[in-house]
Amino acid sequence: MIKFLYKYGLVSVLSFFFSNLLFYFFEKLFTPSIASLITILIIFFINSQLFFKTKLFKKNMSNYYKLLTISISFRVFEFLLFNILYLFIFTGLKTNYVFLITLIISFLIKTIVYYLSSDKEKTY
Repeated sequence: MIKFLYKYGLVSVLSFFFSNLLFYFFEKLFTPSIASLITILIIFFINSQLFFKTKLFKKNMSNYYKLLTISISFRVFEFLLFNILYLFIFTGLKTNYVFLITLIISFLIKTIVYYLSSDKEKTY
Protein backbone atom coordinates (compact mmCIF):
# COMPACT_ATOMS: atom_id res chain seq x y z
CA MET A 1 0.00 0.00 0.00
CA ILE A 2 2.91 2.36 0.72
CA LYS A 3 4.26 1.96 -2.82
CA PHE A 4 0.79 2.60 -4.22
CA LEU A 5 0.40 5.77 -2.17
CA TYR A 6 3.87 6.92 -3.21
CA LYS A 7 3.28 6.40 -6.94
CA TYR A 8 -0.31 7.61 -6.86
CA GLY A 9 0.73 10.58 -4.74
CA LEU A 10 3.39 11.62 -7.25
CA VAL A 11 0.95 11.41 -10.15
CA SER A 12 -1.72 13.26 -8.18
CA VAL A 13 0.56 16.04 -6.95
CA LEU A 14 1.90 16.64 -10.46
CA SER A 15 -1.60 16.71 -11.89
CA PHE A 16 -2.76 18.93 -9.06
CA PHE A 17 -0.17 21.62 -9.77
CA PHE A 18 -0.52 21.31 -13.52
CA SER A 19 -4.32 21.47 -13.36
CA ASN A 20 -4.20 24.62 -11.25
CA LEU A 21 -1.83 26.20 -13.74
CA LEU A 22 -4.03 25.21 -16.67
CA PHE A 23 -7.15 26.41 -14.89
CA TYR A 24 -5.57 29.78 -14.19
CA PHE A 25 -4.59 30.11 -17.86
CA PHE A 26 -7.96 29.00 -19.27
CA GLU A 27 -9.88 31.12 -16.78
CA LYS A 28 -8.35 34.19 -18.42
CA LEU A 29 -9.68 33.04 -21.81
CA PHE A 30 -13.06 31.51 -20.90
CA THR A 31 -15.63 31.46 -18.10
CA PRO A 32 -14.64 29.53 -14.95
CA SER A 33 -17.01 26.63 -15.79
CA ILE A 34 -15.57 26.18 -19.28
CA ALA A 35 -12.04 26.57 -17.93
CA SER A 36 -12.77 23.83 -15.40
CA LEU A 37 -14.10 21.49 -18.09
CA ILE A 38 -11.13 22.02 -20.43
CA THR A 39 -8.64 21.56 -17.60
CA ILE A 40 -10.31 18.39 -16.40
CA LEU A 41 -10.25 16.86 -19.90
CA ILE A 42 -6.56 17.62 -20.42
CA ILE A 43 -5.62 16.22 -17.01
CA PHE A 44 -7.65 13.07 -17.70
CA PHE A 45 -5.58 12.24 -20.79
CA ILE A 46 -2.31 12.90 -18.99
CA ASN A 47 -3.28 10.91 -15.88
CA SER A 48 -4.44 7.87 -17.82
CA GLN A 49 -1.01 7.59 -19.45
CA LEU A 50 0.81 8.15 -16.16
CA PHE A 51 -1.18 5.41 -14.41
CA PHE A 52 0.03 2.89 -16.98
CA LYS A 53 3.61 4.16 -16.97
CA THR A 54 3.87 3.93 -13.17
CA LYS A 55 2.37 0.43 -13.34
CA LEU A 56 -0.47 1.23 -10.98
CA PHE A 57 -2.56 -0.51 -13.61
CA LYS A 58 -1.35 -3.11 -16.08
CA LYS A 59 -1.73 -1.98 -19.65
CA ASN A 60 -4.53 -4.16 -20.96
CA MET A 61 -7.95 -3.45 -22.40
CA SER A 62 -9.99 -4.27 -19.29
CA ASN A 63 -7.85 -2.01 -17.11
CA TYR A 64 -8.04 0.71 -19.72
CA TYR A 65 -11.84 0.58 -19.65
CA LYS A 66 -11.86 0.41 -15.85
CA LEU A 67 -9.56 3.42 -15.66
CA LEU A 68 -11.59 5.25 -18.29
CA THR A 69 -14.84 4.63 -16.41
CA ILE A 70 -13.42 5.73 -13.06
CA SER A 71 -11.71 8.76 -14.55
CA ILE A 72 -14.73 9.95 -16.48
CA SER A 73 -16.92 9.47 -13.42
CA PHE A 74 -14.55 11.54 -11.32
CA ARG A 75 -14.15 14.20 -14.00
CA VAL A 76 -17.93 14.60 -14.16
CA PHE A 77 -18.03 14.65 -10.36
CA GLU A 78 -15.29 17.31 -10.23
CA PHE A 79 -16.99 19.42 -12.88
CA LEU A 80 -20.36 19.28 -11.11
CA LEU A 81 -18.80 19.82 -7.69
CA PHE A 82 -16.89 22.84 -8.96
CA ASN A 83 -20.01 24.37 -10.44
CA ILE A 84 -22.10 23.71 -7.32
CA LEU A 85 -19.41 25.15 -5.06
CA TYR A 86 -18.72 28.10 -7.35
CA LEU A 87 -22.31 29.04 -8.20
CA PHE A 88 -24.15 28.21 -4.97
CA ILE A 89 -21.92 27.73 -1.92
CA PHE A 90 -18.73 29.78 -2.19
CA THR A 91 -20.08 32.63 -4.28
CA GLY A 92 -17.80 35.22 -2.68
CA LEU A 93 -14.62 33.12 -2.97
CA LYS A 94 -12.15 33.45 -5.85
CA THR A 95 -12.53 30.75 -8.49
CA ASN A 96 -8.97 29.49 -7.96
CA TYR A 97 -9.79 28.67 -4.34
CA VAL A 98 -13.02 26.93 -5.31
CA PHE A 99 -11.11 24.87 -7.88
CA LEU A 100 -8.52 24.02 -5.22
CA ILE A 101 -11.23 22.88 -2.78
CA THR A 102 -12.77 20.76 -5.55
CA LEU A 103 -9.45 19.07 -6.29
CA ILE A 104 -8.75 18.35 -2.62
CA ILE A 105 -12.16 16.74 -2.04
CA SER A 106 -11.81 14.73 -5.23
CA PHE A 107 -8.25 13.64 -4.37
CA LEU A 108 -9.33 12.19 -1.03
CA ILE A 109 -12.15 10.19 -2.60
CA LYS A 110 -10.11 9.14 -5.66
CA THR A 111 -7.25 7.76 -3.57
CA ILE A 112 -9.57 5.23 -1.98
CA VAL A 113 -11.34 4.30 -5.22
CA TYR A 114 -8.15 3.92 -7.27
CA TYR A 115 -6.52 1.83 -4.57
CA LEU A 116 -9.49 -0.51 -4.36
CA SER A 117 -9.65 -0.87 -8.14
CA SER A 118 -5.93 -1.14 -8.87
CA ASP A 119 -4.52 -4.41 -10.16
CA LYS A 120 -5.28 -7.33 -7.91
CA GLU A 121 -1.77 -8.66 -8.39
CA LYS A 122 -0.41 -5.38 -6.98
CA THR A 123 2.19 -4.76 -9.65
CA TYR A 124 3.46 -1.58 -7.96
